[in-house]
Parts: sequence; structure tokens; C-alpha cells
Amino acid sequence: MTKRINSTHKVDRRLGVNLWGRPKSPFNTRAYRPGQHGQRNKGKPSDYNIQLQAKQKLKSYYGNISERQFRNLFRKAYKNKGDTGENLVGLLERRLDAVIYRAKFAITVFAARQIINHGKVKVNGRKVNISSYLVSENDEIEIKD
Repeated sequence: MTKRINSTHKVDRRLGVNLWGRPKSPFNTRAYRPGQHGQRNKGKPSDYNIQLQAKQKLKSYYGNISERQFRNLFRKAYKNKGDTGENLVGLLERRLDAVIYRAKFAITVFAARQIINHGKVKVNGRKVNISSYLVSENDEIEIKD
């Protein structure tokens, strides 16, 4: 299990976007990067920088996925037929923590991960405590009170 090392507000400011759409995010009032040189004008980003920022946004949005997990998901998406980017987002949305978050059982992805780790979730009658579990269309998800 990966854990969120940085606070969500720091991630928002570092990536330059209010990633989770929270109203209390400091990015809403300070739309510049954190640190001593945050308010300086930065030049035009390179192509590599744009791709890296997009990857980091995806990794952070889906609960701070590790680099290895992300690389394995990308390989699966690449092997499937169709657009690799759409396949990757489809695989990320099939993760159990994302499904629980989208079903409004948890306020955030991180709260969904906590619910799963505490053993409150059953998939097809089996207790699952792995938040990266890939859910299929026919699976039934139950949550304890």
C-alpha cells in the first residue's frame, strides 16, 4: 500500500491545479508554486515537462499510486486494443478505491482507501482489503455499516 506522503494542499500547489476541487485548497488564494522561488515567472514548459506533469496529476488524483503500479497499469493499457490513454484511465477507474469514491461511499479517494484497508468492503461476498483490486462490471460491492 502506498501512503500519501505529502499533504493534498502541497500537491495542489506543486502541480499548479486544484486537483480534487476542494473549496479550502490554498491554491484558490495562492495560485503560484510553493517555496522561495514560487512566484517567479517560469518559462514555457518543454514537452517532457508537460507529459511529466500529466503523469503526476494522474498518479496523485488516484490516491498517490506508486511508479511501479502506474507502469504496470500502463503496460496493461498498451496491450489492450484501442487508445492507450483511454484504456489507462479506464483501468484506473476500475480500481476498487476509485469505484467506492465514485459511488459516494467515501468523501475522498484517500477515505475510500482507508475504508478498504479497515476491512469494511466485500466484493462478491469476499472480504477485500486491497485498494488496487480491479473490479469488473458484474461484481457486487458491499460495505459494512
